[in-house]
Amino acid sequence: MLNLQTLPRYLLLGTLLLTSGCAQIAGNLAPRIGDEIVIAGDLIHTGRAVRLWLDSGGYDAYRAHRRDFPEIASPRDEPDQVLRFGSMRRGLTDDDLKARVRHQGWTRADLAEVIDTIVIHYDACGSSSRCFHVLHDIRGLSSHFLLDVNGTIYQTLDVKERAWHAGIANDRSIGIEIAHFGAFPTAQEADRHYLVEDGQIRLNPASVVGTSAELTPGFPSRQPLFEGEIHGQHLYQRDFTEAQYQSLEALLVTLCRSLPRIEARVPRQTSGQVKDGLRQEISGQPVAGIVGHWHVGSHKVDPGPAFDWDRIENALRDANLPRTAIRSLD
Repeated sequence: MLNLQTLPRYLLLGTLLLTSGCAQIAGNLAPRIGDEIVIAGDLIHTGRAVRLWLDSGGYDAYRAHRRDFPEIASPRDEPDQVLRFGSMRRGLTDDDLKARVRHQGWTRADLAEVIDTIVIHYDACGSSSRCFHVLHDIRGLSSHFLLDVNGTIYQTLDVKERAWHAGIANDRSIGIEIAHFGAFPTAQEADRHYLVEDGQIRLNPASVVGTSAELTPGFPSRQPLFEGEIHGQHLYQRDFTEAQYQSLEALLVTLCRSLPRIEARVPRQTSGQVKDGLRQEISGQPVAGIVGHWHVGSHKVDPGPAFDWDRIENALRDANLPRTAIRSLD
C-alpha cells in the first residue's frame, strides 16, 4: 500500500492525481463543504456550519479598515492602531521554534507546542455581527471564533494568529465569543432582552433587529434563570441556545484533536465544582485547557453562571480524546 506520509511534499500532489484516476483541471474550483476551520493553513472539518473570513458574509479581522466607515483604518478607540491582532505569539521559549516560525511561518505541529488553552467568552452584544463591529470597528480587538445565536461558527483569523481577547493568556490561547447579552447583578437586568412566548422564555426579537441574529428563534437551551458567584459577584443569566452548545461542542472537539496539548477539561475545585475564580497554574504542570474568561482574568465574569460546563466536559469525554488530555481535578 502506498504510504503518503513518506513522500516528499512536491511529489504528493502528483501522486494523488495519478492514483485518483483523474487529473484536476487548472482553474476549477477547489471543493469545500462549509464546515471547515483553518489552523495554520490546514482546512479541518468540524461537522457544523462555518463561515471563514474568506467567505462572503464572513467577518475578516485581517482587514485594515472599519466595516462601518471603510475609509477609516483605525478602530474608534485606538486611533493610532491599524492591526487588531498579532502575527507572532510572544513568549516563545524554544529558540529553534522561534527562529523557525519567524522565517518559515507556523505549521500545525509547531502551533500544537504553544497552544494549551481555549478561552470561552460571551460577547455582551447578542449577535456575532454586532460583536465583530464592537471588536473590530470600535475597540481594536479580535477573537478567532464568533458563535452566533443560530449556531453558525464564524472564523475571523487563522488560529495561528495571536488574537487580542484575553490579555496575558493571548499567547497560549484560542478565543471563542458566544453571542449573548451577558450576566447581570439583578434578575430584572438579566431578562431585559427576553420575553415569554407560548409559555417559554426566548430572546426578544426587538433586541437583535438588523443583526445576524435577526429572525433566529433564540430559545435558551434550559429555561430557568441561572444565578451564581463569580469572583465574588452574584450574577443572573439566561442560558445559551441549543444550537450554540452543539456547535461549541463540535468546535472544541475539533480544536482539541488538532492541537493535543489542550487539556480537554475545565477548571474544577477538589469538591468537583467549577472554579469561580482563576484556574490553578503550577509551573511545569499542564493546565485545564477549556476555560472561561473569568478563569484567566480576575476582572471578568464571562461566560457567566448559566454556562453548562458539565455538558461541555461530557461532550469532550464522549469524543474519546486521548486519555492524556483528561487529568485530575485542580
